Amino acid sequence: MPRESIKQILMRRDDMSESDAQELIDEAIKALNEYLADGEMDAAENICEEFFGLEPDYLDEIMPLKNLI
Repeated sequence: MPRESIKQILMRRDDMSESDAQELIDEAIKALNEYLADGEMDAAENICEEFFGLEPDYLDEIMPLKNLI
């Protein structure tokens, strides 16, 4: 069974609308890019916990290179 996406989790668990969930994801991506640009690797690694209350396993979903493809 495939893992739920961050957006799906936010919509189910937190009862967010799709647009609200996407807005939060976009904010997290922006913060992640800032952390990476500033060399704050610990903060970058913990971005999913900070924004979504999720473990770092979901980091691959919002990594910058993935979002460029």
